[in-house]
Amino acid sequence: MSNKRNLALALAVLLAACATAEDVQKAQGSWQGASYEDVLRVWGAPARSTKTADGRDWHTWVTESYPQPGPSVGFGVGGMSVGRGSGVGVGVGMGVPIGSPEPPERCERTLIFLDGKVVDQQWNGPPSMCAGLKRP
Repeated sequence: MSNKRNLALALAVLLAACATAEDVQKAQGSWQGASYEDVLRVWGAPARSTKTADGRDWHTWVTESYPQPGPSVGFGVGGMSVGRGSGVGVGVGMGVPIGSPEPPERCERTLIFLDGKVVDQQWNGPPSMCAGLKRP
């Protein structure tokens, strides 16, 4: 029974990681009509804001996820024996990344407000980053 439960849990985690454009559209739709205060409460202060001549307020929020480096410290113990002599050694090593780091994944959302309510929006970023930003 435990193996079946572990398999089901692993499958659920895998499916959650497979967000689609449709999932992003659902997240977007959840914010349509929301007040600026509602968005501010969940996402915090916007990265950029402007007001257009037609009276609409444009606010942009950015979420970034930086790839985490793998383990970079190693430890080793060794020994050898030659004739009557013997020796033991201990070593510690540290890995150094080679090449340029991967750029962060980024989800940028611009919500357009009229009279304090979301009337339009533009989202840019991979579904894996944006789909989880739906309204609670």
